[in-house]
Amino acid sequence: MKSALDVHRALLGADVLHEMIRLRTPVLTGDDLPRSLGVDPDACVVVRCYLANTASWGADRFVAVLLRAGATADPISLLEALDADALRPATGDQINLATEYASSLVSPVGLPAPVLLLADAALGTHDVLYAPTGESGVALGIRTRDLLVTTGALATTLTARPLGVADQVGWDRAAVRRDGLFAVH
Repeated sequence: MKSALDVHRALLGADVLHEMIRLRTPVLTGDDLPRSLGVDPDACVVVRCYLANTASWGADRFVAVLLRAGATADPISLLEALDADALRPATGDQINLATEYASSLVSPVGLPAPVLLLADAALGTHDVLYAPTGESGVALGIRTRDLLVTTGALATTLTARPLGVADQVGWDRAAVRRDGLFAVH
């Protein structure tokens, strides 16, 4: 598994200014970063992972999505951004294997080449973002522009139609098709 040291080395190798921050309290997920750092949740990012499919691909494609902490991508916006026919959340094991990070603390830095990284356009509201590093006790502080450029993330609107609380229930186990129908697994 990759760790904060891998993130640090990748950014040093790319000559990108950044800060590795030792957290006061360890986090279990990227969504816990705002509490541990004592910052605005909009200044923290998480990576959510999905499997997308379209007839032209012939197989599922692993997709990582960079969002504000606590946010969930709108499934229809994600389908449209990927021009995909179907979408489902990746399992923890699939995330570990594809990203080489612990599934709940995936860093956007250092993702393997086959992983497509999309970033929500709403991330541009802060000059500096804080992200997971694969470790529960360390966070990454980096300029938003540097993060997006270094990771090669493709920016698009992914939270334009946020899910209501009732819609989010079970989304971690659901698949969605372009026609908007959900199928819970």
